[in-house]
Amino acid sequence: MRLSGILPETTKIIRDGTFSSLGTLFSRQPDHVVYATRDSDVAKIRENPSITCVITTPALASAISPNIGTVVDPDPRHAFFILQAALVNNHEFVLKPFPRWIAPSAKIHPSAVLPASSVSLGKDVIIEKNVVIHEQTIIEEGSIVRSNSIIGSVPAISTDATENILIQPAGGVYLHRDVDIHANTNISRSIFKGYTELGEQTKIDNLDTIGQGTTIGKRCLICAGVTIGEEADIGNDAWIGPNVILEDQIRIGNNVYITLGSRVCQDIADDKVVKDNFAIDRKRFKKIIRGM
Repeated sequence: MRLSGILPETTKIIRDGTFSSLGTLFSRQPDHVVYATRDSDVAKIRENPSITCVITTPALASAISPNIGTVVDPDPRHAFFILQAALVNNHEFVLKPFPRWIAPSAKIHPSAVLPASSVSLGKDVIIEKNVVIHEQTIIEEGSIVRSNSIIGSVPAISTDATENILIQPAGGVYLHRDVDIHANTNISRSIFKGYTELGEQTKIDNLDTIGQGTTIGKRCLICAGVTIGEEADIGNDAWIGPNVILEDQIRIGNNVYITLGSRVCQDIADDKVVKDNFAIDRKRFKKIIRGM
């Protein structure tokens, strides 16, 4: 599909381009379109060969590679989600429905709410009291969803201080083997053709919020009260302390340790400790702690 002819009137095409899906700066969906509002976004676009088209600001347009279709808009994020809303009824841009399947050994509390289709629960999965699971949810064997959690909620996308766009999502939620979701946690389903995804043996504590399209790696521990924004990418073996806030579209590397109450608004490389708004190498952090 070409960009021309399907974009909001506020946009201006610098270079037309073709795409077959929408996605994030970290997506590996082939030939997808993204939005970019920050200098750091441009660097991520250069690193991701799957991106073929970008909606961006006039100020950033000249920094986009000439082989990428480029559209400018005063509010690229708003234009991007308007495009998503226009394409979500096209079967090529959404996950296909599938029959409901629940393994015989899965244990589901009678008060839990499950959809009639497009849900898969593997063997020994446990769904506790008052859990709500939405369509396009896959939960692999040994995983637990504890009381009052919501899996696959539909996100309301904020485009400015006054407007929310409640959109029809095209994706779902994928919990891999032995994931443990504690009570009162909300995980939004991806609005793109893909998943909000949690890796094997990852643990999510109480009262956490995980934004749409976020990917969390294996063996991570997310403590209580954490808010993770949209489309974040978290590596393996991360430890995220209580009441941490991770902003949208950032990358957290492998073996990262983020201390209590930190607010993270930029990418963090592998093997770092984040305290408040500062990152330090984990080996150096251990030396400092031992010397106290």
